[in-house]
Amino acid sequence: MPVKITTEELERSEVRLTVEFDATQEQELLKKAAKRLAREVKIPGYRPGKAPYSTIVRRFGLEVVRQEALELVDDKTIEEALSQAELTPYARISLESVSWEPLTLQFRVPVKPTVELGDYRSIRLEAEPVEVTDEDVEKALEELQEENATWSPVERPAQIGDLVSMTVTEKMGDTVLTENQPVDFELKPRQEDEDASEPDLTTPLIGLSAGETKTFTISYPEDYRNPDYAGKEVTITVEVSSVKEKVLDPLDDDFARMAGDCETLDELKEKIRQDLLEQRTNERNSKLAEEMLERLVEQATVVWPEALEEQELEEEAQYLERRLTDMGISLEDYLSIQQKTRDEWKEELRQTVVDRLKRGLVLGKVAELEGLQASQSEILSEAKILADSVGGGEALWRNLITSASSQSRIAADVVSGKAMKRLAEIALGEAPEPGAEAPAETAGAETESPAEAEAESEPATAEAASEEQA
Repeated sequence: MPVKITTEELERSEVRLTVEFDATQEQELLKKAAKRLAREVKIPGYRPGKAPYSTIVRRFGLEVVRQEALELVDDKTIEEALSQAELTPYARISLESVSWEPLTLQFRVPVKPTVELGDYRSIRLEAEPVEVTDEDVEKALEELQEENATWSPVERPAQIGDLVSMTVTEKMGDTVLTENQPVDFELKPRQEDEDASEPDLTTPLIGLSAGETKTFTISYPEDYRNPDYAGKEVTITVEVSSVKEKVLDPLDDDFARMAGDCETLDELKEKIRQDLLEQRTNERNSKLAEEMLERLVEQATVVWPEALEEQELEEEAQYLERRLTDMGISLEDYLSIQQKTRDEWKEELRQTVVDRLKRGLVLGKVAELEGLQASQSEILSEAKILADSVGGGEALWRNLITSASSQSRIAADVVSGKAMKRLAEIALGEAPEPGAEAPAETAGAETESPAEAEAESEPATAEAASEEQA
């Protein structure tokens, strides 16, 4: 263990950590290094590892032995020095200098960034009132009616609104693209905002009845987005097996019970109204929160260590390089097309990294000042939602809740979401006092086991969220 630990504050959230060993510790390291060299290299007259220290120094030179000794200063020693100095690195530390007699190591340690938000709680933003009209409710009710529609076979030619079941064979010249492919196709009129380059498949099918066959040709424009089809013609043969019309349930109390779990149609309408009101309020508040965050990012003074920025930049570059590889493009080819060097490309990425860092650190500071946390029940509940959203089910959920890194990321997301919600509340002048967060709702039985509910861990802090955001 080093005998002397000193620190010196530097600019940009960095600390110089000086670790000094005494003469005895230095000699022990040098002798261990010499023994390791003696084992690795055969020295005439001595068995492996048995050559004396002085012989090793004469053979390899003192600098080589010293370099080997530095390899013996393990991570545990550095961690102990950091702990003794009460320093928590915010990014990778770097060795700045080495001197001997006595052995002294100097490290640059990136520490927690400093964030000054100013009087952010006094900011107010103009918010548009949220309204839900009767017309909005009727439109949503009609959409719900459409979603619950059924299809009934008809003995007539197909028309707009019908569902045509058929087999499709496509040819481009003599090349068969698809053959007897079963397809269900709903005949819909073209919309004004629809991509005009997409071929019209509805019109050729209008008027066809079950049992009929039709062959027609469609042409793709020269500028079509898929180059394999651009400027070419495709011959399509369809054989219709059935034509079905859409059957809408009447809007009555029975429909309300079936589609909305309500006793009456009026109850369903009120439920729709409240759902729309909540949805629109959330959308408005999300915009307010984004605007608030932009304001805070502009006015905040944020200082982070250079090592953190470089680490984030390197990770961003590696991520984008993997994306290019997945698309079958090498970074070298991409840079050649862009006529850029790797260094120029990385410098262009830097602004993206800087913007993301500042945004994440500002949001983390809001969470810290507001006393926002993620309880274990919220983490478990969010993990359940995440697992279900990707079809992972119980297995993925258990992996998420037993992985410390996954729990940390989920906790950071929960706290970030709370911070954004709090920003909207501040903008509206409706925020509670800092630290007055309402108790988190406990997760349901389907989310956590009784044992997990009893063994609830400490809540995740805003600092963890800030680090995750950054």
